[in-house]
Amino acid sequence: MVAGFFLISLLFVCGGVTTIDVMRYASVQYSILYQEFLDSQGKFYPFYGYPLEEDWVSTGPINGFTPGFFPGVFWNLVEYNATREDLKRAINLTAPTAVFPNSTSGINTGNIGFVIMSGFGHGYRLLKLPEYLDVILTSANTLASYFSTVVRCTKPWNDTGTFLMYIDFMMNLEILFEAANLTNNQTLFNIAWQYANRTMYDHFRPDNGTYHILEYNKTDCSVLRKYTAQGNIESIFVDFTGCLYL
Repeated sequence: MVAGFFLISLLFVCGGVTTIDVMRYASVQYSILYQEFLDSQGKFYPFYGYPLEEDWVSTGPINGFTPGFFPGVFWNLVEYNATREDLKRAINLTAPTAVFPNSTSGINTGNIGFVIMSGFGHGYRLLKLPEYLDVILTSANTLASYFSTVVRCTKPWNDTGTFLMYIDFMMNLEILFEAANLTNNQTLFNIAWQYANRTMYDHFRPDNGTYHILEYNKTDCSVLRKYTAQGNIESIFVDFTGCLYL
């Protein structure tokens, strides 16, 4: 799948494909996916796909870590070339994800910022709808309620006696800082600041690569283990490293 993505990107560059061409292509392709969303009565949210397969593996609006990406694409389309149809689609896809932070299957706190800011975050930035702000603030406060003052990070979903901190969770900084900025909430700002500093001091290697997971002792904050769950145990985890510098 990754190889296919790079191949397509290379073809775009070498073929002189313009931004307009890419956005038009995206609009057409995602219109097809939106029809699947309608046909499924709101249950279809694309998760991942294989280049040689016709159908996407899908999830729902409160499952996994990708439900926010679907509405997020339509908000990007709205921002690039606003049409009533794309705006309607963005709104319709965003609304079902509002309950993600408090859902049984969505309680994995590492994904709250992922899901909410992709949809509601983009939507609020463009439209300034007060109900969108309410969702952002409620989600940020839900996330903050899992903050450990000992480890100085938000509690992960899989509490096994130790405290597992994934580098992916840094994606939550956006919602914490944004909510703090929008409401002048010093508590949320302090949580995000401590969270970022804990990651900066513990998660990075000397070559500025990152570990995937750190295992902390949740009573004294000592680091028990640093490792990678995806790939070679000593490899640099790159999936989310770029996000840390944004």
